[in-house]
Amino acid sequence: MTGHAAIGSCGTCGAVLAPGATRCDRCEAPAVGPRPVTSGLLASLAPASSSDRTLAVALDLGLVVLAAVPVVLGAVGVWPPAVAVPFGLVLVAGVAMLLVRTFRQSGGTPGALLTRTRYVDALVGTPPGPGRWPGAGVASVRLAQRRPTPPAPVATSAPPAASAPLATSAPAPATPATPAPTAQTRPQHAPVAVLTDGAERIVVASTALLGRRPRPQPNEEVGAVVELTDPTRSVSSTHALLSWDGATLWLVDRGSTNGSWVVRTDGTRQRAEAGRPVAAPAGGAVQLGNRTFRVEAS
Repeated sequence: MTGHAAIGSCGTCGAVLAPGATRCDRCEAPAVGPRPVTSGLLASLAPASSSDRTLAVALDLGLVVLAAVPVVLGAVGVWPPAVAVPFGLVLVAGVAMLLVRTFRQSGGTPGALLTRTRYVDALVGTPPGPGRWPGAGVASVRLAQRRPTPPAPVATSAPPAASAPLATSAPAPATPATPAPTAQTRPQHAPVAVLTDGAERIVVASTALLGRRPRPQPNEEVGAVVELTDPTRSVSSTHALLSWDGATLWLVDRGSTNGSWVVRTDGTRQRAEAGRPVAAPAGGAVQLGNRTFRVEAS
């Protein structure tokens, strides 16, 4: 797969797209841009065992059989057939539609969730999409185990301000403070923060909004909007904001479901409370849900 880096997958139905294709041949959906092959990400996910796959399918089929109980009861005369049979058929159809919908949209059918597995596009790791069925082109992977959150060490999110000097009768003229580098004042040769997990590389020159489908807040300006590939859906749609001031990378959680952490070089972890910046030192890592990125500076 590494030899076909230009191959992508349709974001609507998951079909393989030819390099440079502008429209999907299967579903006719416009190709906003082929999704890149993320073989490194798929390699980091453990494939589901045959027993897990069998159990997931059995649980899903069991739901359909359970929904058909009213039909059976009506057929044997336990319930009035005129009521039980139509009700049972509607229930079976509803359960079947739910299974198909969850499989295509998220890859997480009830049986898959109970066995901690998920169906993904075998090429790019995204949900299968419309028109897909278990089989060719669809893989079953095991969800990563969530690590317990240890007690966060006592730390401040920013250096404390210096105490103000005592007033005197003839204070010395104040020296104007040098403003911190910003996206507008930072020279072109200023260093940037780089985050990588082997499958994706994120460069932060000023600010970057991260998530599965991140959306800035009204009137918010960000330097970059980064969509993360996340087959386990542990990353929220708008998960966190990264801010680089030229010397320190700051992590701000945006009220994510599964949380954001900073992992320091000594191995200690601190959870980022929503809206409160936490410094992420170079050499450490930033964890967003089940995705972990190493922090570098260049």
